[in-house]
Amino acid sequence: MRDRIQAVLRQLSQTPELEARWLHTLSLMEFIGARKISRTVADRHPTLEVLGHLADETRHAFAFKRLSAEVAGAEITTFLCPEAAGRYFQALDHELATWATSFTGAPDVYLHYLLTTTAIERRAMVLYPLYKAASRQPAVREELGRVVTEEQSHRRTIEDACVERLTAVGATLDAALALEERLFAAFIGELEATVARESGAQAAFVPAPGEDVASRSPQG
Repeated sequence: MRDRIQAVLRQLSQTPELEARWLHTLSLMEFIGARKISRTVADRHPTLEVLGHLADETRHAFAFKRLSAEVAGAEITTFLCPEAAGRYFQALDHELATWATSFTGAPDVYLHYLLTTTAIERRAMVLYPLYKAASRQPAVREELGRVVTEEQSHRRTIEDACVERLTAVGATLDAALALEERLFAAFIGELEATVARESGAQAAFVPAPGEDVASRSPQG
């Protein structure tokens, strides 16, 4: 999986138009995460830990959207595989909740939050460093460094709390991470196909001098 992620990130980073849309997709995914937090464990005034996590996810959504506009030359409205990204996130949230409830016997909203957060941030700790290495954009690499630092600042606390709750009901994190791996592989498969197709289309198009990529961005 790591090699596949690395390869597709290197490929999309070769074309500013594709990288801008990828950044916009990352912004969308961070926004989905922030929205999920606000509708569940932060539906009322939350703890410092949850509020800090919500603030980080919101800032990351903003930062990636700003970078997508910077790379494209203007704010864009297109993404790379937005439907697949949404399916990954929603399926992960639903399947982890179903899996956890099979142990707890009743829905546990806070455990579901801990599980989804742990799985996604484990993924981010693989995805973002690989993207940082692949990107040719200094501003992107700099921001990714900040994002990774912020993710690490609360990941350990959340994961420890998740493991403690799972242990109490006789479950382990391994099955949850395997579930996430399967769902993310499906997302990567769609991303690979889209990037291969779009890269071929980009190779046939050379923008006019001074033309920004945002004006020629297809939806995908």
